[in-house]
Amino acid sequence: QVCAQLCRRPCYCPWVPPHCPRGSPLVLDGCGCCKICARRLGEPCDFLHVCDQSQGLVCDYSTAPMGTGATCNFEEAEEGCELNGRVYRDGEVFQPSCKLQCHCLDGGFSCIPLCQEDVR
Repeated sequence: QVCAQLCRRPCYCPWVPPHCPRGSPLVLDGCGCCKICARRLGEPCDFLHVCDQSQGLVCDYSTAPMGTGATCNFEEAEEGCELNGRVYRDGEVFQPSCKLQCHCLDGGFSCIPLCQEDVR
């Protein structure tokens, strides 16, 4: 019932969608109404201001007293790595630049150079 009270119908959204920070996609709010910037790891969240699910984030109320002060966090069972504001899944291989290839494993990552001159 509380969630339904937060959602107003019809939707009243700004004409121009918000400009999101790098690494934060535009998503529908918790009401499925307006486009908002998805919240990232460690950012505050609630029913309306949702976390970036594409990064495996959920709104974590476990440390919040009585549902206040929730923050975006990884789901319990999921490990991941964060680099430059982007979250990579456990086991994912990624290239943060044209010179490096990295592998996320158990919450940490290791990288190898891709260019010969960078080996020394």
